[in-house]
Amino acid sequence: MSKDVRILIDKIKSINNINEEDLNNKEEKNFQVDKNKFKLFVNNQLVAETGYNIEQPDNFFNEKYLTLFNLKTFEQFQNKGYAKYLIQQIFIYTKNNLNLNLISLIVDKNNPKAYNLYMNTGFEIFMEYEDSYALIKKL
Repeated sequence: MSKDVRILIDKIKSINNINEEDLNNKEEKNFQVDKNKFKLFVNNQLVAETGYNIEQPDNFFNEKYLTLFNLKTFEQFQNKGYAKYLIQQIFIYTKNNLNLNLISLIVDKNNPKAYNLYMNTGFEIFMEYEDSYALIKKL
C-alpha cells in the first residue's frame, strides 16, 4: 500500500473514530428459522439457537402465542451479546411474520445469567414456581 493511501486511510479512520480492530472484526449476522428452531449464525457459524412452539389459546392466554425453550449460546461465543441479538430478532419475526403478540418461556431460578438476559430484553414474571419462573413478553 502506498504511503499516500495509508495516510488517507488513517485520516478517514480518525475522522470516524475507527481503529484497525474495528475494520478487521466485521461480523455478518444471519438470523434463520428452521424446523421449530431460531438460529443465529455469525460469519456462517452457528453461535446461538432456541427451540420454539406456537401454542393454541389456553387457560392462561386467549390467543395463540409463542413458547421458547432450550436457548443456548455455544460456549466460545458466550458473553458477546449474541443471545440478546437472537431474542431481539425473534421479537421482530414473531410480530411481523407469525403475527403473534406474546412470547412465553420458563427460566430456572438457579440460572441468573439467563434470568437477567430475559428481564433486560423486556420479559416479565408471569408465574413463580418452586425452582423456576414463567416469563412473558408482550410484543
